[in-house]
Amino acid sequence: MKTQAFDETGRLQALYELQVLHTPHEEAFDDFVSLASQLCDAPISLISLIGAEYLWFKARCGIDLESMPRNEGFCEHALARDDLLEVPDARLDPRFADFASVTGTPHLRFYAGMPLHGSTGYGYGTLCVLDTRPRELTDRQRDGLRRLAKRVVESLELRKNQVITQSREAAITELLEVIPDAVVTCDAAGNLKEFNAAARDWHGVDPRACKEDEWAKHFGLYDKNGTALLQPDQIPLAKAWRGERVRSQMIVIRTNGKDSRTVSCNANPLLDAQGRILGAVCSMHDVTVQTRLARMMEKIALTDELTDLPNRTAWFAELDQTIAHSQRSGSPVVVLFIDLDGFKQINDSLGHATGDEVLRQFGARLRNSCRRSDFVARLGGDEFVVCMSRLGREPIDPVKIAQKIHDAMAPPFIVHDQEMQIGCSVGVAVENGPNFNMNGLMVAADIAMYEAKRAPRPRVPDHPA
Repeated sequence: MKTQAFDETGRLQALYELQVLHTPHEEAFDDFVSLASQLCDAPISLISLIGAEYLWFKARCGIDLESMPRNEGFCEHALARDDLLEVPDARLDPRFADFASVTGTPHLRFYAGMPLHGSTGYGYGTLCVLDTRPRELTDRQRDGLRRLAKRVVESLELRKNQVITQSREAAITELLEVIPDAVVTCDAAGNLKEFNAAARDWHGVDPRACKEDEWAKHFGLYDKNGTALLQPDQIPLAKAWRGERVRSQMIVIRTNGKDSRTVSCNANPLLDAQGRILGAVCSMHDVTVQTRLARMMEKIALTDELTDLPNRTAWFAELDQTIAHSQRSGSPVVVLFIDLDGFKQINDSLGHATGDEVLRQFGARLRNSCRRSDFVARLGGDEFVVCMSRLGREPIDPVKIAQKIHDAMAPPFIVHDQEMQIGCSVGVAVENGPNFNMNGLMVAADIAMYEAKRAPRPRVPDHPA
């Protein structure tokens, strides 16, 4: 990790975003200072967070103070370092010899502090140990303190993410309770979980009273004609739980004491980073009043938030439809796989905010360099894709298409008044049919892109692998 150049405003903002200052004791952080004290055989250990004027101790061992003025603490000096600051005898160090904590109670002599640098490079504070006798750490203790400091940073940022997640979950729960759509979810085992107010009103029964094979009867789920109970494999939430994406499936909800209601269902599996199913979510729209809201939710689900381009889910849906059309019409399909060159270095050296702005500008240029009929999407990270169909009667030269994209990226990108050249590698794959293969087409474009990285020129295979 590369630390930020000293920027006190940015550092304080990063610290405040942790949402940890002046919070109650937490066992995890108390354990860190206890371990640090034991590891270094030191009577005092602190997790010291450095605010604008004060040092505030998230966790402490061997001292009763909760905070102290920033200019009276050792940690101010440790914060500016990339590595451990060790003071064998504070009385002999002119930086600290006149500190009240050195000349008076508790008569500190020894200090060792490891700066807590966050993932963005800003320093939050220190993990430090102190003693009332002059001394030095052993190499093993220094290494252990460094390792503990990394775990402290991870815990602080994990805590921040958990606070944000809890806040978002609370907001989502509140939103779900007031929206007119019914929303239901299940977990990885198929147990029903979320059942918002509209769903409870429409079904009028206990949402957690039965298992998946009893859902249709218990919740009154019928086919679109309202005549036959749905089979387990026809229920939108159950289909999503098994990995299927359900779009606009019409069903009828008919339960005792409730008016019959026809709804349009959208359902999706919830996946982790490895593609394993964590559960599923199904939203149900009363088709007589919710058409507009359904379209808005669909757009949100299929749009990349950063670039406003279609996202991975939208891409594969579009590619599937395009191939189906091409199979009927006999027209070719062209897929471009595009990857930014050196993007990781931008993130590492200039920060994620700069990287995000580069991605936004790159996406806009890519969209503008393509035809209106071309489907441009961001798969994730710095990977973009383009699907070209409706090619007409004129022959398409993929090399010229790729060159047009390269030309669009030639002018310097300007981010925060800084100019930078951003290149890209373009892989092109063409499928003329008749046996279209979506996976093969994607693999071929991906391979061509990596070949372009090694020898920058558009690569056009004869057939997708």
